[in-house]
Amino acid sequence: MLFNIYYMNFSKVYEIKMMLSNIIKTESSIETEQGDTLDAEMQAKMGAKFLNLFSTDVGADVRSGSSDSRKVLDSFKVAMTKSLILSEVMEKCEVISSFSENISEGQLVRIDDVSLSLENETELRTVKMFSNGSFKGMRLPEAGDLDVNNLFNSMFKDYSYKLKGKIDGSDDKLIVKIPLTFESEFENLYNVDDLFIGNVSIIGIYKGKTKINSLKNSFEFFQELGQESNSEESAEVHNSQYENAPATRLKSENDGIDYNYIDLLAIVQVVQPKV
Repeated sequence: MLFNIYYMNFSKVYEIKMMLSNIIKTESSIETEQGDTLDAEMQAKMGAKFLNLFSTDVGADVRSGSSDSRKVLDSFKVAMTKSLILSEVMEKCEVISSFSENISEGQLVRIDDVSLSLENETELRTVKMFSNGSFKGMRLPEAGDLDVNNLFNSMFKDYSYKLKGKIDGSDDKLIVKIPLTFESEFENLYNVDDLFIGNVSIIGIYKGKTKINSLKNSFEFFQELGQESNSEESAEVHNSQYENAPATRLKSENDGIDYNYIDLLAIVQVVQPKV
């Protein structure tokens, strides 16, 4: 099967591949033997003068057979790419089209024809602005000359894209996470917006059902902590009927739906070659 990789958690995929088989092919040789038989028919007729005495012609048929054997060694260097490692893991995946099938927790699965959407888009765009070094060199003198950029980077270490998926032709919904890094999270120069064009295939480990707002991280924890602190201060001054509701971080966080959570290994686009 041909596929193009949008995202791949290489460390997870490599570890699973090593558990399946810890042998990585780096070189192969083909040895062939080629045999040649030389058949020569020699006709010699001798009419030597010294045999004229006997008035006899001497005829000799000589057949000579020989065999040559040689070895041809062709060496091929096999490039070990991410796609080759991932393809070995994908061979062990159960291809499912619906979560109504008998799927056990911890099972390797591949789900095709999934349309994805970003749940934490507003928050994510803000986080990306902080994490790309926009506040590099900025310090807070009133907080002991605290480095603002390092503070944000430490808060965002466990931050992730939260993606909701819907299987084409099914009412089942799933959710996956992609860890946010300070470099590039995606393969082949793709970005998160490329995942929302058309359908993709999800490869991962089935982990059961969960609510979408149960996926927490450090940034959200401190954000909620700050909101609670502000609410307590506001309550001393304002009447409770004017309290503002907390801002919604995820588009579907209050829908009450149990989502099928997939511990994500890769997101790929299956390629259909011309037959």
